[in-house]
Amino acid sequence: MNQQPGEEGTVRYVRCPSCGTPNPEVPNALCSRCGKPLHEEARRKTAPTAVPPPAPAHTVCSNCRKELPPGSKFCGFCGAALPAPAPRPPVPKPPVRLTSTPAVAPPAPPKPPGPPKVIPPATGQDAPTSALTPSRTPQPAIRPPVRPAPPVVPVAPEGQGTQVFLGLRVPKIEAKILEVKQDGSTGKGLRILKETFIGRENCDASYPEDSLLAPRHASVIKREGKIFLKDLGTPNGTFVKLRQDTELSPGDIFLLGRELFRFTTQRLDDNRAANGTLKMMGAPSLQAGPVTAKLEHIQLTGELIKEYNLDKPEITIGRSTGDLVFKNDPYMSGTHARVVAQPGRFVLQDLKSRNGVYRRIRNELELQNLDEFFLGEQLFRVEIQEVES
Repeated sequence: MNQQPGEEGTVRYVRCPSCGTPNPEVPNALCSRCGKPLHEEARRKTAPTAVPPPAPAHTVCSNCRKELPPGSKFCGFCGAALPAPAPRPPVPKPPVRLTSTPAVAPPAPPKPPGPPKVIPPATGQDAPTSALTPSRTPQPAIRPPVRPAPPVVPVAPEGQGTQVFLGLRVPKIEAKILEVKQDGSTGKGLRILKETFIGRENCDASYPEDSLLAPRHASVIKREGKIFLKDLGTPNGTFVKLRQDTELSPGDIFLLGRELFRFTTQRLDDNRAANGTLKMMGAPSLQAGPVTAKLEHIQLTGELIKEYNLDKPEITIGRSTGDLVFKNDPYMSGTHARVVAQPGRFVLQDLKSRNGVYRRIRNELELQNLDEFFLGEQLFRVEIQEVES
């Protein structure tokens, strides 16, 4: 037994013969680190048959050169920090002894089969069915490759989730114009496949008897999934029926029954007083008056018939009642339309008249489905339908 008691204070220590850790000298004591007996007799009783691992080397303080127990992190004499100990190698386990069992001889390898015997068929007789034929190794069946099923892309139900944006799509439409007769029925139609011209002669829709039409009066064209009506600079103009209240601009011309009206505006002159007297030079400037508007009753050629000042919040026009009454116009309703003054603008309203209100277009205007327009003495209705591409 290699016991080297050391003196550290007044307590005697004995190094563990297994791991070398100092432990207080106590009879029949066990090591506080590895749990093995410190004395030779107890160690012999409990020691395994395997060879114990070698005791680890002592740790020496690099500052005061004192020997310290293995695994110490700080020196107990000077307090200096010690380097981390290297990991210990694993302890090999003792081999397991097998109990004595009768030896069993390994099975002998099978003998290779000899060449098959072939019995020739007898002459003049059929070959016996028991004749041996060379054996063939069965080949595994070749299966076709299994193709993986395509991935299933979940589709968000209608009204849920966000659809993938595929870019702006121009709708594909079909359009045609139909003649509207005086009784409200429709006549022949014309599909809009290209720019379609309407006029008195040499047009897609020609009306040589209509003296109010220009040779080429207007055209209907399909562009970017929309239908446009274009006036070709004619003196009598092209008119579209109003479908909603419309703000009037200076110079606008509209038709009620057979009566033509032109809307105009003016502002009081800064250089005149309210009574029309010219101001003296150097006099304080007067604030410009409010915008005043008026309706001009005109002929088809544009000549003025009469003026009406729009000096009330609203002016009603009709055949029997209103501010402006035209009793001799059979195409005008009793209360046909009105012009309403609103802050900074004037609005033209159709009062659910039978023949409607038609406004002269300026250059070009987009048409909607079932819009009606007229030029000369011809009235048309457009039908627009979106089709799937």
